[in-house]
Amino acid sequence: DMLGADDENTANYNTTSSGIKGNNTTSGKLDYWYYTNIDQKGYGDYIEDTVWCNDRSIYQLNGWDPNGGNTRDVLYFGSYGRAYSTYTPSLTCSRDIDKFTVGTDTGNGALDYPVGLLTMDEVMLAGGKGEINNSTYYLYTGADYWLGSPSGFYTSIADEFYVSSGGVLYDYNVNYIYGVRPSISLKPGFSLTGSGDGTVNNPYIVS
Repeated sequence: DMLGADDENTANYNTTSSGIKGNNTTSGKLDYWYYTNIDQKGYGDYIEDTVWCNDRSIYQLNGWDPNGGNTRDVLYFGSYGRAYSTYTPSLTCSRDIDKFTVGTDTGNGALDYPVGLLTMDEVMLAGGKGEINNSTYYLYTGADYWLGSPSGFYTSIADEFYVSSGGVLYDYNVNYIYGVRPSISLKPGFSLTGSGDGTVNNPYIVS
């Protein structure tokens, strides 16, 4: 998740940054990457303050209750239902409180920098599928890396979606160490030029 859930009925909601996001220029992966590679190099004017959806809508409560209920069965989030049941990826973020942005015009204003993780839905639309290896779509890297979509929660275990080293869309315990791929959006009017392939040695060039 981009930030911890806290209690959405209080002013403390969306205040605890995850380890991946970080909360300053020296901790976390996303904020530190953006600060070092975009902000400090003067590229911020190229970047759009887009919505990064951390969808925490509920697919199945399975007995969970904020006033005391069953916590042994898995509470499934909306992304789980779209990935494994309805097979209907969506680019719409259903709850305003889950629309992570720097400004407040289009989202919650909870981010320090306009950087995030891709969602499970974006991976599905690009060609990622559960249980099926796929090395032919552009989000395949040959390595495991986390996405920004929670899958489920039970007892004290949180599951998050990730792309496996085989290109499979999976969900797993967040205690596991996988890679992180910071994502940004270019503002309208900019384009990629040249014959780069996006690698370190042959990067894309922004005009």
